[in-house]
Amino acid sequence: MKPKAITALLKTAWLLELIIAVFILLVTVLQMALTGKDSVEYLLAGQFSLDEFFASTMNIIVGLEFIKMLILHTPRAVTDVLLFAIARQLVVSHASPVDTLLGVSAVALIFVIKKFLHTKEDADIPVMRPPQPPNQQ
Repeated sequence: MKPKAITALLKTAWLLELIIAVFILLVTVLQMALTGKDSVEYLLAGQFSLDEFFASTMNIIVGLEFIKMLILHTPRAVTDVLLFAIARQLVVSHASPVDTLLGVSAVALIFVIKKFLHTKEDADIPVMRPPQPPNQQ
């Protein structure tokens, strides 16, 4: 493929990811508003459920982390999304002890990866620019 075609495809993919991230952000903000409204209504009616509140708020957090992953494209952003998704599942679901052990083990493994396999460059936040095509040799 020609370098101009590769550049056009990469910029298009980057733009579509940005549009998806904005859409997810809008839905997440809407979910935040609805969670707050519902929580107040349920609290006043005496039907507040902490489990449902945690499920909604953890979904919001996972959504925000997913947006960061789409924009940043760093290994640290990917492991953060995995960490919050697994933590959400541990908090929300009342699974068997084996499932809980597997979830806690997965979280521990993610912390090991973050501690020993991530480099300083992984933590740097890149400047938001469309990707460039690979160098042709």
